[in-house]
Amino acid sequence: MLLLMGQQSIIEKMIFRRRKHQVPSLNTTSTADISFMLLIFFLVTTNMDIDKGLSRQLPPYNKEESQESFVSKGTTLDLTITATNKLLVNGEPSRIEGLDKKVETFVNNVGKKHLIKVDVDPQASYESYFQLQNQLVSAYNQLRNQTAQRLFGRPYTSLSPARKEQVKEACPQRIAEQYHAEAPSMQRMQQKGGQQ
Repeated sequence: MLLLMGQQSIIEKMIFRRRKHQVPSLNTTSTADISFMLLIFFLVTTNMDIDKGLSRQLPPYNKEESQESFVSKGTTLDLTITATNKLLVNGEPSRIEGLDKKVETFVNNVGKKHLIKVDVDPQASYESYFQLQNQLVSAYNQLRNQTAQRLFGRPYTSLSPARKEQVKEACPQRIAEQYHAEAPSMQRMQQKGGQQ
């Protein structure tokens, strides 16, 4: 009977014995390293768009030194962009595409004392304003390149910084932009008030 009892307990143990289930696991020790390497890879290879804007060097503002300067009519080139994005050169309609040649001719005729006055209506589009600025930059680049060739026999971009300053003094960039005091929303409010 003991023998039978012993066999019965062994059989019960076999029947009711619970199996220990092991969950299969993955080796994740290098997962953090791999994800970090991928992050670095994508940061290095992705192009970041940077807004460049217009490069303009303004003189430092000093209230005591500010003074009005008078410019004769013959040394001024008036560039106006209307609310309908039309370009006026000295009050005459013109195309933006050929403006760089007109500016070059004007600066060559007038010399260092030239002044280019830019007046843009607040209702004009950014695109027309930037096209105007691109034409002015193109004209001054060409003028400075011509001046560098005349003075040093080399293109402006290949000159040393000291010689570039000499070219900038010989061919200064004199542009005055006129800003409208009232914002477009104020003008619209005044127009609505006047219509009532």
